[in-house]
Order: sequence, then structure tokens, then C-alpha cells
Amino acid sequence: MSASYSTSDEAAETTLLIRPTASYPPTLWVDDFLTLQGDGMNGPSTFEAEHEELKEIVRRMVTAATSAVEHKDQKLRLIDDLQHLGVSYHFEGEIEAELLNMTSTDMLSDSNDLNSIAIWFRLLRQQGLNASPDIFEKFKDGEGNFLVSLASDVPSLLSLYEACFLAIPGEDILDQALAFTTQHLDSYASNHSGGNNIMNPKLAEEVRFALPRPIRKRLPRLEARRFIDTFNMDDQSSSHDISGSLLRFAQLDFNIVQRLHQEELREIQQWWVDLDVATNFKYARDRIVECYLWIMGMYFEPKYSQGRRLLTKLIAVMSLGDDTYDNYATYEELAPFTEAIEKWDIDLVTNLPECMQKLYALYRYRFDEIEDAFAAGGRPFGAVYAKKALDTLLKAYLMEAKWRDEDYRPNLEEYMQVSLVTTCFTVLTTVSFLAVPEAATEDTFHWISTDPTVLVASKTVCRLMDDIVSHKFEQERKHVPSAVECYVDKTGLSEEKVVGVLNEQIAKAWKDMNKEYLMMNRPPNGMATNKPILDPMLNLARVIDVIYKEDDGFRNSHLLKHYVVSVLQEPVSLVGHV
Repeated sequence: MSASYSTSDEAAETTLLIRPTASYPPTLWVDDFLTLQGDGMNGPSTFEAEHEELKEIVRRMVTAATSAVEHKDQKLRLIDDLQHLGVSYHFEGEIEAELLNMTSTDMLSDSNDLNSIAIWFRLLRQQGLNASPDIFEKFKDGEGNFLVSLASDVPSLLSLYEACFLAIPGEDILDQALAFTTQHLDSYASNHSGGNNIMNPKLAEEVRFALPRPIRKRLPRLEARRFIDTFNMDDQSSSHDISGSLLRFAQLDFNIVQRLHQEELREIQQWWVDLDVATNFKYARDRIVECYLWIMGMYFEPKYSQGRRLLTKLIAVMSLGDDTYDNYATYEELAPFTEAIEKWDIDLVTNLPECMQKLYALYRYRFDEIEDAFAAGGRPFGAVYAKKALDTLLKAYLMEAKWRDEDYRPNLEEYMQVSLVTTCFTVLTTVSFLAVPEAATEDTFHWISTDPTVLVASKTVCRLMDDIVSHKFEQERKHVPSAVECYVDKTGLSEEKVVGVLNEQIAKAWKDMNKEYLMMNRPPNGMATNKPILDPMLNLARVIDVIYKEDDGFRNSHLLKHYVVSVLQEPVSLVGHV
């Protein structure tokens, strides 16, 4: 898409400002969620009583006593299914207890079932529990290579492949396993594409889906819809069975939660329509539904409803702010605007374009709302940390605008120091703590303000994936260089090789996040870090893997349409059997 250059009608005095702007596609969702009808928007679900009954049946399945190895293997697969189906949040305590009872390798010491061992390893690591990769040594030959005979066991290969994405830095055996499984799964997927020798079409499809997006990188809500739909097809070629009660429970749960999400989005879209973004911020991306998808990706569970509402409105305002700094205003306008928000001084914006005055008011109102929410929860200090994070973000935006207007080309270190801030992840994560009062103490807010490894890793995934797919579009207009250009400048490598290097850094960032999960009980400053604190940061990286996997889905929002439809518009079919 070509960049355009437009003249501002709001230019102060007689100076004619030439503003470098990019044209963005219009929204795909004009008022879709204001007018959505059907069971999803018509009051209490008629299935809630059945849902509660089934929940207790599933709970008994989770807590049923196990002794023999084969029974523990069944329990592992049940927990895995619960997570795929998106209903594990109902049984967090029970799942934690079951996995804690399986931390010993004794139950697997005599097993040569690679499939079960790989699932065990992955589930424990996903829970932040220690599991040594040395358990995979038994599947190697005398020369230290993985057994050639494993290549024909595709389900086990796939499970080992998935386990590799829970690796932490320095675990060479998992790097070796990833190369081995990827090679053979690629071959299997190629040989079983189209009409070629399809012995198990469901397994072949699962392999093709997993290769570009392993379980570790999947958004829970999107995975739940995919997994439910897979079993709703009632295809007997499935690699394993799910009980009728569990499948029915997952179907009902998905639709009940979807109804809540629709109600939230209806309120948010009405707020957005009232802002008349298309008129008041003509230069900006109109992406309120995509913003909600982003925040729903951070946490989808019903108990986080208030957090989703506040964060969606905040990220939408920050998106307008991003486009104002990047795609509309000059440095001379942005300097007083940034100072005005830092000081909450409205007098500093009175001579700025009307759109910037309106944006100032939006920031102020949103942070007043956030401050009230933190105060109501007895944690007024949370708003202080959130405001500091916002001030740091806008100063980083301002620096990028300064570089742009001065035609300054930062080196890679300068660029990354600023551009990691402009991911907005520190602001989003800090405000997300509103929803977890039981876990987010004042020490937690201090910890996140120090840029811990897990946050830096999540921001690195965002910045590098975004830059890889969007830098060519951005360089069509006057714009600060991206990580790609800065890395080419530093190394002299070709763009193709630089992208390869950046993808390696993205893979390392995922390993860094995994390591943080294993250090949950030993965080910095003695803070009791736990999953409610870490999960939003992990999920932010997963959101990025959806939005920026192949292209810039936030700009080209048609690429995200099928995700929106699947989790926010269309309920799942109730075809399970009790």
C-alpha cells in the first residue's frame, strides 16, 4: 500500500504542515456487535444448570484416585484435554495437585512410551513445575542421536515436538529433539498432503497445524474453539477419544463465556462509535474489535471481565496515540502533548490540533477510570505505577518522532532500547494486575516496573515479529528504521539473513519466558510470583504470534476476521453426547 502525504486543515497560524501519513483499510466491524442477535445476546443461557452439573462430573474425573501407571497416563491425557478445550480454569487447584503428585520420574522410569513421557514433561513445565529433559536420553542410540525407529511413530514424534517448545536456554537435548522431530514431521506432512497416502487424515492435519504454531504459542481461546470443532466433526479417525460429558461441558462453557464476551464488546463498541474515530482521528487505525481480541487473548476467563473492559478501552486509546505520534503529529506538537499528559496539564494542549486535544481528554478519562478502579480495590499504588509506565511509553514515542523528523538513523542498541517500550506491554501488564488482587501486591508492581526477564522476553517477541512483517510498509513513508534496517546497518547482512537472525532471537525469548515459569517460586526480591501474574505476559506473546505471524494483521485486519468470527460471533454446535 502506498504512503500518501496530506496537508493538515488544523495547522496553526499560517504555517502549512506536510504530514507523512499512511492509508489504513477501514474497519470490518461497523456496528456488528451492537446489533448481534441470537442466544448469545438474549439473557441467561438455558444451559447453565446442565453446565454446572457437568462441571462437577468433570471435577470428579480430575480428582479420581490413580495408582497404576496406566491410570496416571489417562490422567495426564485428561488434563491435556481440559487445557485444549479451554476449561482447565475451572479446575486450577485440582490440576495443580494432580501434577504435583506426578513430579517424580519414578512413575515413568520403566516406561518406553515416548508419547506419554513427552506429554508428562510438557504439562509439568506448562505448570511451572520442574521436569528434567534427561528423561529423553533413553530414546537415543549409542552415538547420541535419536533412534531412527522413532520416525515411524508420528503421535510420539508430535508429542516430543510439542515438548521441545518448553525448553529453557542451554537444554541441548531439546534443541536436538526439535531438529529431529521437525525434519520427520515435515516429511510426514508433505507425504500426506492432498490425496497422497492418507492413512490418518486427522493426524496429518494435526501435524500440519502444529508445525507453524505449537501448543506453547497457541492462544487458549482460539485453541478451545479449534479443538471443540475437531471433535464435533465426530470423525472416528481421531487419535484419541474424549468423554461425552467432557465434550458437552466444553461446548456449553465456550458458548456461555462467548455470551459474556459479546456483552462486553457490545458496550465497548458503543463507546467507540460515540467517539466517531473515523471523523475525529482520520489518520488512525479503526480497530476496536481487534483491540478486544488482543485483550481477550491476555485473559478470557469470566472473572477478568472488568480488566478486559478497562484494558480494551485503554489499548484502543493507546492505538490512537501510537498513530498520532507515528502517523500525524510533528515533534514540535508532540513535545508539549507528552508533557501535558505527564503533568495532566490541559493548558499545554490548547494550541494543538483539535484531534490532539481530544486525545489528551481520552487519556485523562481512561486513567481517571483506572485510578478509581485501583482505589476501589484497595491498591491505589497500582495507578501510580500504571501512570509511570504511560509516561515512559509516550516519551519513547516522542523519541521515535524526533528521530523521524531529524532523519536520524539510530543504531541497533538505541533502537531496541526505545522500541521495546513502544510495544505498550509494560502499561498493559501493569493495568492487567487490576484483575488479580490476590496475587498482585505492591511488590508485584515494583517488580514489573524493573523490566523483569519475562516481560522483556514478551516485548522482544512483539517488537521483532511486528518489525519483520511491517517494516517494508513503514519505510514507504518517512519513518524511523525498524529492527530489520538497524540490524542490516550493524552487520551488513542481507535482509533475508537478518530476518533469520531475528527469528532466532524470538525463539530465545520464548525460552527465557519458559525459564521464568520454572523460577516461579524463586522470583526476584522474594516476591510470590505465580501464574496469574505470568500468564498475561505469556499470552501477550501468543497474541503477537497470531497477529504478526505472516503479515501485519492489525493493519490488514481482514487476516484476523476468521478468528473474530470463531470466538466472538459464532457459537459452537452442541453435538456432544452426555
